[in-house]
Amino acid sequence: MEATQFIELNAATVFLLVLIGFIGGMVSGFIGSGGAFVLTPAMMALGAPAMVAVASNICHKFPKALVGAAKRHKYGQVDVKLGLILGLFAEGGMLAGKHLMVGISRAFGKVGTDLYVSAIFIVVLAAVGGFVLRDYRKLRHAPQDEEHVVPPLALWVRSIVIPGTMMHFDALKGRVSLLFVIPIGFATGLLASAIAVGGFIGVPAMIYILGVPALLASGTELVIAFVMGLGGTFLYGLEGAVDVRLSMLILLGSLFGIQLGAIGTTYVKDYQIKLVMAVIMLTVLFSRMFYIPGYMSELGMIAPLDHGSIATLKTLGDSVLAVALILGAVTVLTSLTKGIAEHRKADFARQLAAGMAAFTPAQGGLERGGRWRRILLATDGSEYSEGAIRVAAALARRNDARLFIASIAVYNPEYATTVPGLEQVALDQAGRNVAGAVQASADIEHEVVIAEAEDPYRGIVDAASEDRADLIVMGRRGKRGLARAMVGDATARVIGHAPCNVLVAPRGAAQWHQGILVATDGSRHGDAAARLAGQLALEWQLPLTVVSAVLPSHNEQRRREAVTAIDRVKAGLAALPVQVTGIVAEGRPEQVILDQASKAGVDLIVIGTHGRTGLDRLLMGSVAERVIGFAACPVLAVKL
Repeated sequence: MEATQFIELNAATVFLLVLIGFIGGMVSGFIGSGGAFVLTPAMMALGAPAMVAVASNICHKFPKALVGAAKRHKYGQVDVKLGLILGLFAEGGMLAGKHLMVGISRAFGKVGTDLYVSAIFIVVLAAVGGFVLRDYRKLRHAPQDEEHVVPPLALWVRSIVIPGTMMHFDALKGRVSLLFVIPIGFATGLLASAIAVGGFIGVPAMIYILGVPALLASGTELVIAFVMGLGGTFLYGLEGAVDVRLSMLILLGSLFGIQLGAIGTTYVKDYQIKLVMAVIMLTVLFSRMFYIPGYMSELGMIAPLDHGSIATLKTLGDSVLAVALILGAVTVLTSLTKGIAEHRKADFARQLAAGMAAFTPAQGGLERGGRWRRILLATDGSEYSEGAIRVAAALARRNDARLFIASIAVYNPEYATTVPGLEQVALDQAGRNVAGAVQASADIEHEVVIAEAEDPYRGIVDAASEDRADLIVMGRRGKRGLARAMVGDATARVIGHAPCNVLVAPRGAAQWHQGILVATDGSRHGDAAARLAGQLALEWQLPLTVVSAVLPSHNEQRRREAVTAIDRVKAGLAALPVQVTGIVAEGRPEQVILDQASKAGVDLIVIGTHGRTGLDRLLMGSVAERVIGFAACPVLAVKL
């Protein structure tokens, strides 16, 4: 076998690889096919041998698959046992495919593997692209998805009992013979060894042969991709075919691109995504066809072509591939730009109003504003939403507000466009999640909102923006572990990105009727929280406790600043008929707030947050995070 040739990296090549990874990531996030069918041909167009392109693509995918699988597992969308078993047999397919690739390379050299991979691409993309195009035409005229049912083939497979081979899987809620599981895993790995995309077989096979629900199938595929990718990287690495440089560069670009692509899906309809996917697939297929005559000529399979003709065909192939990449990038960026422009107008108006309120003189006290007119209740149907449902319903009754009961249909866009019914499964589950809240709000003007998103927090934030909510009410996890574990990642991110204030209610929470506590540190965040707390105390006719904390290590000046912050709040509320008590206490801020809330017997804590930021740790501020995580009563996170 000839020595494996890695492409030379210079400034231009590095830029192109990161750019290709970025565009591939956008395509992946937008159409949900993993983007590998774009990345492998792109690396080959830059001069990477087919085996190196496939191996490096496999290497770049498995870390992303691990992260995705972990995220989906939190939402109960992964059958780990089924994924590991299929992944194990997929390793067998990967091993067989690797031996086939190496055998072709030894017999025919680089050109042989280039022809082999290109031919597989043409066949697979023709089949999948044609299917997606047909699905687009169906959805275009009948956009409503049909309810998912177990396919007849899967019912037959489940009915076959072969002693000694039966195994139970949670995704099936029953048993199936391993003799049906083995070939699915093997075929998935075999395809992945050739083009780095095994899910084109794995996901449909799980749905139509085993009867796995579409949502679970797409999540379980991530486990398979991780196991298969890890083993494939090792197997191809033994042949010296993995170019870690290529893997890291395209991974770097794709990590950014996939976020943009996923956001772009929120601004287009499902059938439009399918159309884009089909067009890109068929365009990539078309680009590969220009290379075939050159490969066959070099291998003596057809009459020899002169170098000029081969170069012309390669240029045409590269150009068509570039068109596919540009098409994907332009589609995603256009959708994203349009959506950002729309949200920017709403954000600007909100920020302008908040800024004017923050600098309004305190003379005459704070205006009466402790009422909410449009409340969004975010529920996942679990026990942790019980308190939020109770509080949201009570607030809606008291304020004569319109209540939006929101549940998020969570599904990963990975393979979603190639798996009929995936979205519908998530939508059905989301519909079931709102049942309890709808029943509790039967006497209130309410509206059910089912939003689709890959991450729950993004669906909640988008729903709040679209429905112009001025308060989000959501639950909090039980008291266990670290504060972030109790708050919940989705809750923390909602607070960090929400366009309005967020009320987080523990399971046993109820509407407040004893007192309110607000924490201030003298910052504009603390002032905003104090202003709203004063309005609520006036509206509810409740006593208000204003707390500021100092650490034992703080000097006298910092202690005076804490006293000044309390005095400023009390002066600003002086004109209101509200009982205000100011307290400066020593200790960690979150502990001071929780202790004083307990001593004062309050049943609502109001606290300012840092607002939007790109760092998870600072999404709402560590103090607010800990207070929300440990508080026994609802906590209102106030945004600027």
